[in-house]
Amino acid sequence: MFKVAKLEKVDNEQVTIEYVTQQQCAYDNGKKVLDESFKTLSFDVSGDDYSLSFDLNCRLEKLLEIPINETIDFDEYVFGGETWLNIRGMNGVEPQINVKITRYLKNKFIIFLTFYTDYSYDDEDYSGMIEFTFNLDDYLTNLDGGNK
Repeated sequence: MFKVAKLEKVDNEQVTIEYVTQQQCAYDNGKKVLDESFKTLSFDVSGDDYSLSFDLNCRLEKLLEIPINETIDFDEYVFGGETWLNIRGMNGVEPQINVKITRYLKNKFIIFLTFYTDYSYDDEDYSGMIEFTFNLDDYLTNLDGGNK
C-alpha cells in the first residue's frame, strides 16, 4: 500500500527488495578501528509518478533479534541520510520518515512507514504512508550463494 498526499490511489505499485553492500568504517584518534563490509537489503517502493527508497544499515541477522509479535521503531535500522522520495521524475527529495516494523510468524515482517517533505523541487509539500510485508527467509537463504 502506497499513499501520497491527497491521492486516492497510486497505480502500478510495487516493492522491490535487492541486496546491497554496505561499508562501515570507524576511526579513533585518526587510526582506523573498524573497516567492514556486509550485504544487506535495499527497498524501493514505487507507483506511477512516485517512488521511495531506503537501505538497511545492518546485517540481515540483526532483524532476527526483533521479538515476535512486537512493533518497534525501525529508524535505527535504516541507513540515515539515504532515504529518497522521487516525485514525477524529479530528482530525489530526502523526506522526514518514521518507520515501524513488526515481526510476525517466524521470519515475516511488516514495515509501516510515514513520511513528509518540508521542501520539494515543485514547491509542493508531500506526505504519505507505505506498508508492505516481506519474508526474511527469502533473503537469508540466498545470501552468499545460498549459505548463511
